[in-house]
Amino acid sequence: MAPDVIARVRELIEHGRIPAGSKLPPERTLAAELGVSRPALREAIKVLSGLGMLESRHGSGTYVKSTEPVPDLLPSLADAGATELKVLDLLEVRKILEPRAAWLAATRASERQLLDIENARQRLELRDRDWKLAAKLDYELHAAIFRGAQNPILLLIYEFLMSRIMRGRFEKVRFAPDVQQMRKSHEAIVEAILKRQAAAAEEAMIDHLHNVGMDFIREASR
Repeated sequence: MAPDVIARVRELIEHGRIPAGSKLPPERTLAAELGVSRPALREAIKVLSGLGMLESRHGSGTYVKSTEPVPDLLPSLADAGATELKVLDLLEVRKILEPRAAWLAATRASERQLLDIENARQRLELRDRDWKLAAKLDYELHAAIFRGAQNPILLLIYEFLMSRIMRGRFEKVRFAPDVQQMRKSHEAIVEAILKRQAAAAEEAMIDHLHNVGMDFIREASR
C-alpha cells in the first residue's frame, strides 16, 4: 500500500540514510531496496514532494529538501509553540483523532506494523515507571498506531501537533498517571489491533484517553 511506502521512505530520510540535500537513489534501486513496486514508490515520492520533503529537479532527479514536512501545510498549527495551548484542549483533539486511528490500524496495518506496535508497547511497559522516559515511549507507541492506520496526512497531523506541544509548554507539566491502569489500557488497545478487532480497538482507545484525562485532572487539583 502507498501509505506504508510513504512511511518507509520517510524513515530513510528521518534516520539520516538519505540526508537533506542528497539525491534519492535511482527508482529501480530504491524500489528493490524497499521491496515495493515502482508505481507505489512513484506515488510515495509524489506525496512527499507535495509535503515539501522532496524536490524533483528536471533532468537531475529527486532530492531531499527537508527532513520534516513544511509547517505551512498546517498553517493553523504553525505558531503552536507560541500559543497558550491547554492540556485538556490537546486531550480533546486526541479523543477525536486517536480512536479512529486505532480503528484504522486494526483494519489496515501490515504485519510489520503490527509487530512495531506490539514492540513499542513492550518497550513502554519495561520503562513505564520512569515517567520522563515513559512519556517518549508512550508517544512512540501511539505514533506506531498512527503509522498502522496508513493515512499519511493523519500521521502528519499527530506528529506535528505532538512535536510542537512536547517540546513546548507541556514538557514542564507535572504528570503522574496510574501506571497499572495505563498498562491495562495499552494492552487492551494493542490486543484489539493485533486481533483486527476494529470496534474494540476504537473503544479501548476512547477508554484510555478518558483515563488519561482523569489522571491529569486529579494531578492538577492537588
